[in-house]
This record gives sequence, structure tokens and C-alpha cells, in this order.
Amino acid sequence: MASANKQQKRATRAKAKAKQNRTQRAAAPVELDPNDDRIDFESVDLTDLFKEMIEAQKISQQAMCAAFLEHPLLALVLEQEGEETATDFIIGALIEYRQWSTEADEASALAWIESPAFQADYVAASEIIAAQNQQKPN
Repeated sequence: MASANKQQKRATRAKAKAKQNRTQRAAAPVELDPNDDRIDFESVDLTDLFKEMIEAQKISQQAMCAAFLEHPLLALVLEQEGEETATDFIIGALIEYRQWSTEADEASALAWIESPAFQADYVAASEIIAAQNQQKPN
């Protein structure tokens, strides 16, 4: 797990990126190169993912984290963008989810992500998924 200072820097960067993404989505759509098969993650509609997460959250916060982490979009983000950008995307998406599901402001959404309870559930869900993936035959 990253140091508190590094987590704070990532969270701040993700918060700024999430705000930038929201303002960009509100602006006129940008024309994309039709030959580029990469996904424009800044304009991806996360509503279906958020609906899956809110259903899983009825079970537990850890189940919600697992639903988030198991979504194919995250693997695609990691594959196309690399670890640092994927981390920014994850934090930004979690902030947006919290705002969408509870109408919280950015500061309280970020506080939720940084809370020890959320951190513990997120790490536990990722460890369970990693263990399951190790047990699957290639």
C-alpha cells in the first residue's frame, strides 16, 4: 500500500482529473480518429458500472469494491493507459460513483475513499480477486 503522502497526491490528482473530465463531457464532443481502436476513457458512460456497484453495495462495501474491480473496463484502462493513469481513472471513477450514488460533494467523496474502512474493504476485495485469478487455469 502506498504511503499516506503518495495516496494524498494521487487523490488530489484524481480529483482534479475527475473535475476536468466532467467539464469536458459537458463541452461539445471531440472528433476521434476513426482508426484509433483505443477507448476515450474521459467520455465513457459509467452508469452501468455504477448500477452494478450500487446493487453490490446492498450486500457490503467489500462486495461493491469487488464489483468495481472485476469490471472489464478496469482491465482495459490498465492495458491501454498504464498503471499511473489507471490509478487516476480508478480514483476519479470512485469519486464519481460516490457523488452519483449519494449526491455527496467531491470533498466528502474523497474522504470516503480515503477512509480506513473503505481502504480495508478495497484491499480485501482486490486480494480475493487476485487469489481467484491465480487459481484459474490459463
